[in-house]
Amino acid sequence: MQKQKTLIIGAIVAVVVLILAGVGIYAFTKQKAQPAEQTQTTEKKKKVSQFNVSPVAERPYILIRPDGGRNLKLDIMELKKPAETVEYELEYQAGELLQGAFGEIQLGTVPASADILLGSCSAGGACTYHQNVQGGTLVTRFAGTNEYALKNDWRYIENTKKEKTAGSKDAKFQIESADLAKQSILIITNSPGYPGTLPGTPISDIYALTSSGTLTGNVTVTIRATEDAAGAKLAVWDGSSWTTVEGTAEDKSLTAQTKFGQAYVVIKE
Repeated sequence: MQKQKTLIIGAIVAVVVLILAGVGIYAFTKQKAQPAEQTQTTEKKKKVSQFNVSPVAERPYILIRPDGGRNLKLDIMELKKPAETVEYELEYQAGELLQGAFGEIQLGTVPASADILLGSCSAGGACTYHQNVQGGTLVTRFAGTNEYALKNDWRYIENTKKEKTAGSKDAKFQIESADLAKQSILIITNSPGYPGTLPGTPISDIYALTSSGTLTGNVTVTIRATEDAAGAKLAVWDGSSWTTVEGTAEDKSLTAQTKFGQAYVVIKE
């Protein structure tokens, strides 16, 4: 009888040990597998893009413009390659902090735009505005039949000192005019592409200029090209068509006087 009890107890202990061992193995296996699953999910969410691979002639014309107070408009003005949507990341320096605005624009019709606030608002409606905004970079990822990504500079200028000169973030585009002093805000964007049909081959970035008010009169424009500017011309987009202006070349720089336009680029015909 005693021997039978011992056998029964031994069998129960063996079963318990086996159950505990099975639970331990399952927990360990699940624990080991979980990080791999999380890593896999993270990797799926990551979208690695090569920027500015498309030729300039196939890139969109993009504007960033003031829209009253601390508001901006991000405008997709023209597409050279069809796309259904564009995800944007507008990063900018505000004092010592790096801020950003993120979103998506549907491109069923173009022009298409997004409203951007240089600040943040609470659920109750109270808003805090970013100070000393200087501009930064714009990343756009176009999706649809054609998928491509672009990254470009932009500069935000609060003209509190009524300056008559302004320049791009990359310092390769400079303008001078008395009318600039009348503008409280200027934005210079390195547009990834150009509007319409350019009357020549571009040898510089395309620089788009927007302001808080209407710019009139003449302006002196200096652009540094990617090659010797001898024989080159300044092409100016007025919002509907291109005109070309002869200028003075000095190495890779071209300086010309022209009427204010929306976009500027150095070309060779």
